[in-house]
Amino acid sequence: MIEEILIEYINFIRTFEALLKNKYKMDVNPCSFSGLGFERKGTIDGIEYWFHGSGCTVEKDGVIYEYDISINEIQFSQWKFSEFIRTHSNYQKLNYSADYIDYELYQLIEKGILAWVIIEKIEGIVFGCVFKSYRVL
Repeated sequence: MIEEILIEYINFIRTFEALLKNKYKMDVNPCSFSGLGFERKGTIDGIEYWFHGSGCTVEKDGVIYEYDISINEIQFSQWKFSEFIRTHSNYQKLNYSADYIDYELYQLIEKGILAWVIIEKIEGIVFGCVFKSYRVL
């Protein structure tokens, strides 16, 4: 079930990003340029959004889609994905625990649908570090 929920989450985010691309006539993901070509906070087609740091929070009909942006990649933590489940009327009644969601997201890594977010270089220091965040492949 988590895979189906994830697909809905990702499809909505991609649709939102396509709306922004179309409205602001950009070929690249406009999320990377929030605040430059358009306001960091706004509404488009009944979808409220606000950009913050490297992320975006999108809300439609009380459902929260929270994610981070890295060029054209969607990244999210278990908490951000859990917020989607918690606020979605079809999924909140499932009462999934954080541990269960983590386990299921890890299964999606094993299937090649997701991958860990890996930071390899910060401020000139080379190292490998895996965070408990996910990116869509």
